[in-house]
Amino acid sequence: VRVIDTFFPVAKGGSFCTPGPFGAGKTVLQHALSQRSEVDVVIVAACGERAGEVVEILREFPRLPDPRTGRMLIDRTIIICNTSSMPVAAREASIYTSVTLAEYYRQMGLHVLLLADSTSRWAQALREVSGRLEEIPGEEAFPAYLESLVAGFYERAGLVKLHDGATGSITICGAVSPAGGNFEEPVTQSTLKVVGSFLALSRDRANARRYPAIHPLESWSKYKSLVPEELIKKARRLLRDGNEVNQMMKVVGEEGTPISDFVVYLKSEFVDAVYLQQNTFDEVDSACGAERQIKVFEKLVQVLDKKFNFSDKDEARSYFQHLRQHFIDWNYAPWQSEKFQQLEGRIDSALRKKTGSLEAGF
Repeated sequence: VRVIDTFFPVAKGGSFCTPGPFGAGKTVLQHALSQRSEVDVVIVAACGERAGEVVEILREFPRLPDPRTGRMLIDRTIIICNTSSMPVAAREASIYTSVTLAEYYRQMGLHVLLLADSTSRWAQALREVSGRLEEIPGEEAFPAYLESLVAGFYERAGLVKLHDGATGSITICGAVSPAGGNFEEPVTQSTLKVVGSFLALSRDRANARRYPAIHPLESWSKYKSLVPEELIKKARRLLRDGNEVNQMMKVVGEEGTPISDFVVYLKSEFVDAVYLQQNTFDEVDSACGAERQIKVFEKLVQVLDKKFNFSDKDEARSYFQHLRQHFIDWNYAPWQSEKFQQLEGRIDSALRKKTGSLEAGF
């Protein structure tokens, strides 16, 4: 997933969370990670979620091949099925059962990905059990020790070196379902204090069908990226400036926006369309390797650095629409294929032009 590997990477043995409102794509993102992650074992802890999501895994994974081994994905997947219709005590235990299984496989020298969906349901089970035990409640009636329990769960992630020299790891991903998408609630805040990467899912991006709906300005990561840090900062700065221009255009309109600001807005939309968004239904674009990501991002930076000379806004819009389509076609082309090389040449030809007109370049 380009937006994760480049902008908000997750190291093997790290921890990250995917908070977002209902319908933002948390479960779909976790399923994509379970299919494409470079791990030996995937443990899915369906903690308090709908039974239909577990059924979807059971139906899809036996038909999907593992890109690393060629075997079916279900062969490396363990499902701890504890849906919303089951007792709250079992829901509390399901998280600990899954992480204990993960530690078992880690000690065997295997790399494990643990997907907990959702830790908010787990926290609600803790709240119910705490209430029945008549314990002193904390914020929003969650137990006062919620923060230490959440930290204890995520801190069981890590990379270990065994006595025989082999390495094993547990990478933990926790989905958080805050009510109304409010990231200030206790479960989200407790999670943010301990995870190494924060992938904030946005309702606005999901409604606009910009998938994966990871917000590029609200998310962050403490891990090192595939590409140089200064290039990432440049891209995020452009996205931030483009968002400010977009907010200004909603007030003054496109007519009252200088063409220089309008080009900044078009560049930010271009980055969003060709790099942040990804088509999970396309065989090639659904998974982008590290070498390809670096090459595409370097080409993207060339577009961001280029000083365009457009005569009007219509010409600028037309240029970026054509360039965006060729970049998207480039993403769909198999790596280093003849079509890949041909589309790269067309993009280079357009970028060499100084006027912004595409006719001669394409």
